[in-house]
Amino acid sequence: MAKAILYFTIALVFFGCQEFAIKEKLIDNYYLIATDAGDDCSLSYHEPTDGNNYGGVIEATVFAVGYNKSYLIAKQHPRTFPKLADKTITNYYILPLKKGMDWRIKNGLIGPLSIEQFNQTRKELKIPDSLSFSKVMEDLK
Repeated sequence: MAKAILYFTIALVFFGCQEFAIKEKLIDNYYLIATDAGDDCSLSYHEPTDGNNYGGVIEATVFAVGYNKSYLIAKQHPRTFPKLADKTITNYYILPLKKGMDWRIKNGLIGPLSIEQFNQTRKELKIPDSLSFSKVMEDLK
């Protein structure tokens, strides 16, 4: 039993110190994060006081985002680990940008939406057409 605990601890330290495959700050405290491979890419929230902890806002596989001072929009192919992302499905999300994070409601995250629902919600929220998916990861698309 002691050996199992020792091996687990060594593995935890080794894998816990690993760098991210993707770590890109977007706006404020929002990041695109992938732990091992691009297919892990998710939208995360991270306060400077959070240490190495990044809270998931939109699960993998996020492959396109855009933002302005009021909203962040994202496209995602759903992924159920250990399977790869289902690229036959594209979910859309709208995230109102607020100071801090209310994890109970993820700051009012809207989605997953179909393209029709996404376009309708954009109109209802008066999100300008100038807000586009400015960051697209072609290899995940």
